[in-house]
Amino acid sequence: MREDLQAIIDRARSENLAPADLQALVAAIQSGQVTLATGQQAVGIGGSANGAVVVTGDGNVLLNVTDTKAVLKILEQLNSNGANSQPSKTTFQQFPEISRFDLTQLIDKCLSELLGKRGLIGLAVPCGEKAFLKNFCDRLKHELGRSNIQIRQPLSLNPQVISVNRAVEAIKQYKKLLQTGDVICPIRVGVSDASSSISKDFWQQIKTAFQGKFKYRLIVVMVGSTDCIFPPDAIFLNPPEFEKVHAFQWIRDITQVLNWMHLSEEWMQKMIDRCLCDELGCLDVGLVYEHLDYTLSLLQRNPSLSAADFLDQLD
Repeated sequence: MREDLQAIIDRARSENLAPADLQALVAAIQSGQVTLATGQQAVGIGGSANGAVVVTGDGNVLLNVTDTKAVLKILEQLNSNGANSQPSKTTFQQFPEISRFDLTQLIDKCLSELLGKRGLIGLAVPCGEKAFLKNFCDRLKHELGRSNIQIRQPLSLNPQVISVNRAVEAIKQYKKLLQTGDVICPIRVGVSDASSSISKDFWQQIKTAFQGKFKYRLIVVMVGSTDCIFPPDAIFLNPPEFEKVHAFQWIRDITQVLNWMHLSEEWMQKMIDRCLCDELGCLDVGLVYEHLDYTLSLLQRNPSLSAADFLDQLD
């Protein structure tokens, strides 16, 4: 039978193991890198085992052991220096994508609005951060859960960048794509003059162009500053709100992949110090995306980076 995880932890503590070694042990067991089993029912290669056995993911028994210190010796070989192990290519693939950082409430609202609908749908989010638009569209595509969804290149609804007519003509080209799947069309709205009819005219032309029946959806995602003017027919969504708990969840998931749980609190404090924007605990959206991009790039560019060196790079 499988030994209770808490019993393993308690036994490890009783042997005065270093916290980093204990964390490495727990993480390896939880991630399935090693399995500990005890008792007459424990099965190893060639028969049963009376003591504990350490089994790798491919089912090979490495060693029959009866104490946790011996397990940790095996872990050192498996994890390459335990808590300070170097990230591998497989580890990078296990990192969450930046678009997975929060946005849950926003995406849930979107999905509820999109259910059962076809043809043209407009979403408006008052958030001017450049990184938000890309990550929001990526997350929406992921949550819709279908492979036949295309995200087009962002367009601008700003007369200083492109005329309304040219923007509409560009979107008309998506009609053919709607024959085979959904299309997500990101748009940055740069209209803040309340007397301007640009946004209204743009949306009216799009509605006229997409009057027919379509099997799939053209999802126009419009973002802009809090004072920008969105088309009145768009579905309005609240701007994203990043909080400390979201930073905790993100850092928790990455440090578990790396077996770096011992530095999670310090990393979180550094992130909060850099990204905090008010006393209520809200984090600046732009600074959060910048921090996420920087830290993931840092880990991927430096596969030999230790936990200590990583923290130094955050200063």
